[in-house]
Amino acid sequence: MRLQDIAKLGGDASSKLTVLSEEQLKELHGVLLEILDDIMTICHENGLRFVLIGGSAIGALRSGGIIPWDDDIDIAMPRADFEKFTAVVRARWSDKYSMLHPQDPDNFGRVIPKIRLRGTEYRTILEQDLTDCGVFIDIYTIENVPDHAIARAFQGIMAMGMGFALSCRRLYRGRKWFRQFDNGLSFKVKCAIGFCLSFASYETWARWTDYWHSCCKDENSKFVSIPADVRHYFGEINPRSMLCQPVEVPFAGRTCFVPSQADAYLRAIYGDYMQIPPVEKQERNCYLKFDLGERQRKEEN
Repeated sequence: MRLQDIAKLGGDASSKLTVLSEEQLKELHGVLLEILDDIMTICHENGLRFVLIGGSAIGALRSGGIIPWDDDIDIAMPRADFEKFTAVVRARWSDKYSMLHPQDPDNFGRVIPKIRLRGTEYRTILEQDLTDCGVFIDIYTIENVPDHAIARAFQGIMAMGMGFALSCRRLYRGRKWFRQFDNGLSFKVKCAIGFCLSFASYETWARWTDYWHSCCKDENSKFVSIPADVRHYFGEINPRSMLCQPVEVPFAGRTCFVPSQADAYLRAIYGDYMQIPPVEKQERNCYLKFDLGERQRKEEN
């Protein structure tokens, strides 16, 4: 959310939001890199793959690290690797991290998995209804795409339909909060659809959506997709080699991975991503609560 957008919210909504200061961003980046280092350790020890995507891939190529005003790190893992990663974290790292898996009974209606650092809190407007709001890294799942055009179209239509239904159901559930930010016709229509879909909980809709994201089990298919990302199923289809055979790049003093043909991959989504946007177009992030726990207090002392 850009700085000038806060003033547009008005009333109770804007009074609850605070913009991250430069110092808070630096502290947050330090914690995110700590989580990333542990992810890299787990992946190295267990032969698992991950790749930086979105703004994190842009940061890697443009400046060799996290975008200065960004508040997260986005990575993606092949579904099979993600399932193994989740099992390892829950078995051996549960004292330090919690994992949000879309198939969990308590998935908070989310289909983007997250690894969260215990003892911290970073609650944004999108997480006002969550009980666990530790600092996190998103782990998007790279899903197999059927080679057969009809099967691919069917999976894509079901995945996108379920995703839209989940969005409506979640919006209806949190309508009292979200109407502070948008109370236009689109909001009202989606709320009406969400009401019609309320025969099932938003956690159930998330599990159904995740099922359709991951229902293709062909680990040798020519193409893969990241259905939960911004361009959804069809817009995120890429050759398997692009996302599953990434290339190494420097990232904040460590070596990470970006998609092969990363320049073409990012330009297709963001255009001229190497051009730093003007300040008014930089998404300076806002929060409801920010607490790095013992890490922050040790730095202050």
